[in-house]
Amino acid sequence: MRTLSAKTWAFVLLVAVVVAATAFYRMVVLEGEGKAEDRQVILVTPPSTAESLQQAEKLAAQRPGPDWAQALDRLDPPVPATTVPFQLGDDTPLTLADFKGKGVVLNLWATWCAPCVREMPSLERLQAAVAADGIEVVAVSSDRGGAALVEVFMATHKLTNLKHYLDPHGAFTRSIEGRGLPRTYIINAKGEIAANFIGPAEWDAPDLVAAVRELAR
Repeated sequence: MRTLSAKTWAFVLLVAVVVAATAFYRMVVLEGEGKAEDRQVILVTPPSTAESLQQAEKLAAQRPGPDWAQALDRLDPPVPATTVPFQLGDDTPLTLADFKGKGVVLNLWATWCAPCVREMPSLERLQAAVAADGIEVVAVSSDRGGAALVEVFMATHKLTNLKHYLDPHGAFTRSIEGRGLPRTYIINAKGEIAANFIGPAEWDAPDLVAAVRELAR
């Protein structure tokens, strides 16, 4: 029995490879050709920008928001509020004692303070929500430009529920413990500071509105 030479074995191997390749071509390509309805084509397209934004918004809505009520710094017992005066937009002087008997949400802000500007619409909505409870949002601006500047800001941002309270020389703002703007204090009907919050917040968040009603009694 003759033994096949190396060249013969190489030729046989080459033929086997060609046969296998031809069979694979017929199975995958030729048999795959035909009517479009006989074939299943899966196309994967990337989502559009609008779809991506919708997905991001949906995910953001599913995330739990900050627990604003828990973030309040509650004072137990409450402490007396400052007696240093500030003023109305018409320069009428007044103090927090003038609000005694009603709850107050005292907000210290300025038009040049970006976080203050960001939270002002929520304070506007808070005032609308708690007005029937006898609670007033007293937003005191420390802008040196005074009433003219604050009036333009309020009109531009359509803040119609908030009165214009001013502290152009900063004495009232300095009299209250704490630094930085915005700062917000919840004052009860006895004229005592019941809670405070440093930084911007969503003041019309349901849990925060409920906390304001509770603490400002």
